[in-house]
Amino acid sequence: MKTLPFLAAAAILAAAPLSLAGPASAQTTPLPGIAGEETTIRSGWVEEFLPGKGDVLFVRDRVDRWYRVQLNEGCLRGSAPVEGIAFEPGPGTGAIDRFTSVRIAAGLGRTCSIESIRRSAVPPQKDSASPVTLD
Repeated sequence: MKTLPFLAAAAILAAAPLSLAGPASAQTTPLPGIAGEETTIRSGWVEEFLPGKGDVLFVRDRVDRWYRVQLNEGCLRGSAPVEGIAFEPGPGTGAIDRFTSVRIAAGLGRTCSIESIRRSAVPPQKDSASPVTLD
């Protein structure tokens, strides 16, 4: 996986194609390995992202913390593979939060909204002993 720092709205992270599973609704019950409360990615800098299931991404910030980012329903659905993403923070702090837009690069050409950001243990794609599930 190639990773690039997030510095501005035009920063794009290149990655292997994402799995485009069916839609996922916003979680209301705690998930294993996922914090129950909402948060922000204060550094505003993402080093890596991995696909979850449905409209979920797992992202790692520059200080090696993982987050589960739930995008709006149907955001990642489509026939073309996702080649990259860019986070476009709203005015103010530069942090990635629920007001940040997520631009899906390549074939989908969409801008999505963030429904939820929660701290996460390392996802199972990186650690097979992770308590995080992809559901």
